[in-house]
Amino acid sequence: MKIETIPSGAFATNCYILEDQGTVLILDPTGKPQRILDRLQDRVPAAIILTHGHFDHIGAVDELVRQFHCEVYVHPADQVLLEDETLNGMAGMTAHVRAQTIPLMEGTMKLGQIELQILEAPGHTPGSVLIVIGQDCFCGDVVFEGSVGRTDLPLGNDSQMRQTLKMIRMLNPQLNLYPGHGAATTLEKELNDNPFLRTRR
Repeated sequence: MKIETIPSGAFATNCYILEDQGTVLILDPTGKPQRILDRLQDRVPAAIILTHGHFDHIGAVDELVRQFHCEVYVHPADQVLLEDETLNGMAGMTAHVRAQTIPLMEGTMKLGQIELQILEAPGHTPGSVLIVIGQDCFCGDVVFEGSVGRTDLPLGNDSQMRQTLKMIRMLNPQLNLYPGHGAATTLEKELNDNPFLRTRR
């Protein structure tokens, strides 16, 4: 699978374009839509998938839907974040998604030629998810290189995050982690070096 990373916006949020056997997916489209359109060139995305509903992960959704009429998937617990700018914003910056969405539920699903495993990972937001495709895990703002997502934003929950981190420790350590911000890493590295994962093993 080909993975393209487009850091965008004030918080350098990672938007990912995934392509495998002719199927193109967009994860967390943010920033200026034209940057994503330029990278897509003549490719047409089959769907947009959101790891969670914060403003810096959703800002380009409506424009991409207008261009491509593609489906948008988000966990139902984060639907409210797409619609309520008082919940999804930070530092005076907000976003709003008006496009219709499809519930993103835990389990296995297939979009075109790409099979995804969706794991519920609440804490940063109630509807945060991990998206696992083969050996690659797109983890939104749940885990970063050397850190984890904050829980002090609206609808964040520290207790849920602790449970999520317990779940992550049980995953295949060979997973490649592609976070919502910063560099890619591996679960093995984070289990060894990340204090939020290492100290509670």
